[in-house]
Amino acid sequence: MPVEMCSVNSQLDKLEKISNRISILISSGDYEKINHLDRIRKKIIFDMQEKNFKLDDQNKKTVMRLISKNQEMVSEFRSKNKKSLSKILDSRKCTKAYLATF
Repeated sequence: MPVEMCSVNSQLDKLEKISNRISILISSGDYEKINHLDRIRKKIIFDMQEKNFKLDDQNKKTVMRLISKNQEMVSEFRSKNKKSLSKILDSRKCTKAYLATF
């Protein structure tokens, strides 16, 4: 296997591990770690683009799977964020209403 192909496979493996970890962290709500992993993920993608790697069919399938997984994660993240913000707004409204009674 050529060196470039090994490097592509290695980078894709790293991206997959990061995506799995981000997915777990979204469920637990650890946004600081998510942000850190997302920066690493973006750097790996940027490096792969800079080196202009060629992808074989297997790697293309892996990339498509990662894209799909990332779209699911973004959707889940937005949903959790929306719920969290809604709770904060409700709490804020209650506090304002309570303070208005004084």
